Amino acid sequence: MNSEKHLHPVAMLIGAIKTVRRWVSALVFPGIAFLVSQGFSVWTITLFVLGIVFVAALAGLWGFLSWRATTYVVTGDAFRLRQGVFQKRERTIPLEHVQSVDTVQRVIQRVFGVVEVRIETAGGGASEPDASLSALSREAAETLRRRIEGSSREATGPTVLRRLSVRELLVAGATSGQIGVALSLVAVGSQFVDNFFSEEFIRRLVETFAPNWLMVVLIVVPAGALLAWLLAIAGTILAYAGFTLSREGDFLYIKRGLIERREATIPLSRIQAVRISEGVLRQPFGLASLRVESAGYGEDSGVSTTLFPLLPRDEAQNLLAAAAPEFALDPTLNPLPRRALRRYVVRSIIPALFFAAAAALVSYLIFGAALGLVALLLILPAAVYGWLRYRAAGWVFEEDRLVVRNRSLGRKTTIAPRRRLQSRVVVRSPFQRRLRLATFLARVASGSGGSSLRVIDIEAEAVGTLAENLGPGVRLEGA
Repeated sequence: MNSEKHLHPVAMLIGAIKTVRRWVSALVFPGIAFLVSQGFSVWTITLFVLGIVFVAALAGLWGFLSWRATTYVVTGDAFRLRQGVFQKRERTIPLEHVQSVDTVQRVIQRVFGVVEVRIETAGGGASEPDASLSALSREAAETLRRRIEGSSREATGPTVLRRLSVRELLVAGATSGQIGVALSLVAVGSQFVDNFFSEEFIRRLVETFAPNWLMVVLIVVPAGALLAWLLAIAGTILAYAGFTLSREGDFLYIKRGLIERREATIPLSRIQAVRISEGVLRQPFGLASLRVESAGYGEDSGVSTTLFPLLPRDEAQNLLAAAAPEFALDPTLNPLPRRALRRYVVRSIIPALFFAAAAALVSYLIFGAALGLVALLLILPAAVYGWLRYRAAGWVFEEDRLVVRNRSLGRKTTIAPRRRLQSRVVVRSPFQRRLRLATFLARVASGSGGSSLRVIDIEAEAVGTLAENLGPGVRLEGA
């Protein structure tokens, strides 16, 4: 690929649509104002339609000129992209800096059988790709990807490691834990209803159902929860339909999406850690999801990326052995000492006590009675939550890999090779020193912020052994 190439002709249409979108916000309101001021006569409507045709023609012309001015080429050890109708721009990316070559297929691209190619580098931004080709045929996109990745062997295609079945997709949506997000959407919808209907209508509606308010609550609350649950399932289906994990050489490939199909590339060399997440709704059924922490990867740079959205927990290691063998490890973890249990329980109870005190004060000021003390009933669940966090926590350093497990709501197990750890810190508070405990914190590179592996209240002697095994660079704080 030494000669400059143009994008697929569909890029003209895509460019024209983008141009129209940019102009709509500037032209639609003046156009409506013109119609209203001049009246909806045949003459004004004709002028309005001619204006739309003129804008569409200009957008089409601009799309053609942009397509003609855009060329790309892989020559030597660099990718070069030229763009610009009046002001020429040229972007040169050394191939050694390219971290991923991903494809996205939106509705228009699916209709014409083309894809958008996004090229990311290690230092790229988190929201926009370093280089984007809006329309390439699949053959051209595959040729470009192989040329950038330096693959000279015959294109046999990646080996499929696992596909997400329809049943697994539905279970993933039902147990995704995204009901809170969906509830916020329901709340936004309720605000829309408030704005759409008059206050008089809402008042009459309340007066009609007020005598049966308990029945209304028993119907509305479950209905809202059911709607939020269905929205969470729908969101998961849109994002993960057709999820396929494949591998070829030193690259993993992910395909997913129902309406907007995405094909992402994950270089094995960029994976810093793997996280096995067992959500609170999934752990009782032995289900989990796999996520990877990757340095400088793709549009989600700096956050974890789903490696596989749902699978049985006991099959996670087999999939990791095929996809990323360096992270395939499931050892027996070292538990925390018994004297750490009290600290976990107390840390969980303190927020409940503050909440109960605040609720009691507010209820006393408003109603003249400390009704908020009922919130003290939260202390027992908070104590149980602390015990669950203590029970879930554990760690081990084995086969030159650090494995850490902890719990927020769900249980998370993180695996990171020693060579991927960017920093190691040991923290000892005065209370921990009295109980011969310490907190160990390690970080791996993952975008700008990094991702942490933390174990709170492990044996102080064990921390010293762990620091020795991890080698130089362990920082001690609070000693």
